[in-house]
Amino acid sequence: MADDSSTESGRGLPDGLREAIEGAFAATEKTRDRAQDLTGRTMDRAQGLVDEVSRRGMDARGSLEGLRLVSRDELHSLETRLEELAERVAKLESGSGSEAES
Repeated sequence: MADDSSTESGRGLPDGLREAIEGAFAATEKTRDRAQDLTGRTMDRAQGLVDEVSRRGMDARGSLEGLRLVSRDELHSLETRLEELAERVAKLESGSGSEAES
């Protein structure tokens, strides 16, 4: 029987197999490190986008509040009041006996 001590490591694995396993572990570690780095950068970018959307949403809300849009009920109330005022002006003009100046 041949002496295998020159081709086997201390664990009883051939040196080539041992090197292949160590290489696979090293490649796996390197891939994991790259994935963690990419994950961190992706999370940072996503957080930046969320912050930007949130800021723009607040800006839009402030702009809309600044416009002071009227509701349908408020508009109807204004129309009613305008009609009442138009009637009063018409009565005043007809009661004075003179035409309104243009």
